[in-house]
Amino acid sequence: MATVKLQIEFDVEKMKEIEATMRELHVSTKKEFINGALTLLMWAIKERKAGRVIASVDERRDSFKELEMPILSEVRSAA
Repeated sequence: MATVKLQIEFDVEKMKEIEATMRELHVSTKKEFINGALTLLMWAIKERKAGRVIASVDERRDSFKELEMPILSEVRSAA
């Protein structure tokens, strides 16, 4: 499989946040971290296209909070 190199610039604070999250998740490489993030984003896009809401559910309180993410607001439902 062919590969492509991607170079991304983050400010220092964002990189510290990413590295702290990687440690919390026991993710050893930035590639693994980015692949996980992209997998989640691609799933969210697919769900929005299907007309679904992306949300966090609090089963104890029988409530939910919808994810507010500008990039997902551009996804149009095909449903």
